Amino acid sequence: MIEIQPVLEIRAPDGFALWPVAGAEPYGFLRLSGALSPAEVGTAVMSIAACNDCEPDDGRPPRPADPLGAFLHGLLTLDDLLACAERDLTDFTHLVGPWAARHVPGRAAAITAAVARALAVRQGDA
Repeated sequence: MIEIQPVLEIRAPDGFALWPVAGAEPYGFLRLSGALSPAEVGTAVMSIAACNDCEPDDGRPPRPADPLGAFLHGLLTLDDLLACAERDLTDFTHLVGPWAARHVPGRAAAITAAVARALAVRQGDA
């Protein structure tokens, strides 16, 4: 049975000292679940914050001077971060419908609905 699991591409924690992180290979994947250790949670949060670490140029408040505040600034001030992943899943589900209509026309609606359920995409969005 195939399982679909959420993963996060992680950054190398080399030199990161703002909180404990797990040792990890750069650009590896960390499976997100409720079974992560505290250091793995720290690695995940570090990676998400690092991906959203950008200079404010769109009316957001200026980056704080303290290292922790500066690092977390993008994460705490950008709108609709994890929405990108939801949009990608929804967009993928939109592709499943035409694909299924072409390759398995008798089951296209059922397959599209099943994929949407498997990816936790709201049916109205798919």
